[in-house]
Amino acid sequence: MSASILIVDDERGFRVLAEEALVAEGFVVEAVGTLSQARSRLERATPDVVILDRRLPDGDGLDFLRASPPGGPVVLMVTAYGDVENAVEALRVGAWDYLTKPIQLTDLVIKLRKVLETRGLRDRLALARSSAAGPPMVPPSSQSMREVIDRLRVVASSPHTPVLITGPSGVGKQYVAELLHAESGGADEPFVDLNCAALPDELVESELFGHERGAFTDARSTRRGMIELANGGTLFLDEITTLPLRSQAKLLKVLDSMRFRRVGGEREIEVRLRVVAATNQDFGELVRSGMFREDLFHRLAVFQLPIPALAERPEDVPALANAFVRHFAARLNKPIRSIADDALALLAGYAFPGNVRELRNIVERAVILTQGTEIGVRDLILPSGLPSRDAAGTAGAFILGPAPGGTLQPLEEVERRYVAWALERCEGRRVAAAAALGISYPTLLKRLRERGAE
Repeated sequence: MSASILIVDDERGFRVLAEEALVAEGFVVEAVGTLSQARSRLERATPDVVILDRRLPDGDGLDFLRASPPGGPVVLMVTAYGDVENAVEALRVGAWDYLTKPIQLTDLVIKLRKVLETRGLRDRLALARSSAAGPPMVPPSSQSMREVIDRLRVVASSPHTPVLITGPSGVGKQYVAELLHAESGGADEPFVDLNCAALPDELVESELFGHERGAFTDARSTRRGMIELANGGTLFLDEITTLPLRSQAKLLKVLDSMRFRRVGGEREIEVRLRVVAATNQDFGELVRSGMFREDLFHRLAVFQLPIPALAERPEDVPALANAFVRHFAARLNKPIRSIADDALALLAGYAFPGNVRELRNIVERAVILTQGTEIGVRDLILPSGLPSRDAAGTAGAFILGPAPGGTLQPLEEVERRYVAWALERCEGRRVAAAAALGISYPTLLKRLRERGAE
């Protein structure tokens, strides 16, 4: 999608020429001559960039900029030639950059492309960091996880050694990667993560290595890839086994030489970073079948960190559960401080086939349901038909199971009881019940209508 530009300048000749030039470069452009017209335009939609003149018929562009709410479009302020004081003031009150009159159209295009690329990098880094955000790693109680942390701290002293994290899905491999990044002294350096399975094969190389302008049909500007964004820090490649073979060969070169080329580029770019890969798959079988390069596997597996399933370390459950409680209580602004002992005992007796991710989801749901300051057994919803370390330990929680006598219940009846129970727990508040059930409010209403319970 093309970037949108709003030009706010009272010189009609400049507006016409600039609009023609920018449209020819692939931008979507609208040009107005006053601040009131600009306000009307911004009420309809927010452009990517505003080119804002300083002196306009109905006001001062600087005052307009001062009054603009945070999180709006990028603003390039236009000032008179040599007016350094105004330029500095524009930057101070929120302008991204400034232009001096007379404006050369070629310079304007170059400036816009540079602004959009830089903003795109910042947005992508923020997204990568926010997507990795979560409760902090808590000190483990189990011997197996203490050994993992000890090994992690050993490799942290070698900031560029590749690390391969293995373990079942949901076990917390990304948390371990983040901890390794922090222990390596990278708190102020980028941590960039890419889920290799989330991208179509044809986009993987562009995301990893970036591309030059014109490298393919939609490459209207140069774009840096995740490897370049992670320079100086850590690149975390989750589900590495889904990486296409062609991209595997290129990644191997990066690991060997710390150099790469953008797609469509001729110049080699040098980087210094740590690559951390993660998988829940059997590498041996993938290598034998030809789905994963053996040389890349050995390069990634210079240092391995296998993470045990949560069922193998139940002593870690209480500390993790309490960490999740603090995290979600703060996020949802609820006064919950802890989990009751009997509720913790119930969690400790559950096998967690979904590992830490499942524990997180159970606690988040409980935080939503809990009305007081402590999560009790009644606030825990555990699924039925899944393994448990101690079946007796689940007494008191809402478990969807067979009817008395061992006969199976119709699915509609199970769902009806489940929804009714959730509504009871939420004191009839349908919005809260929908959130606790993990469905939208309209979906809940539809289910109630189908059951004649609206």
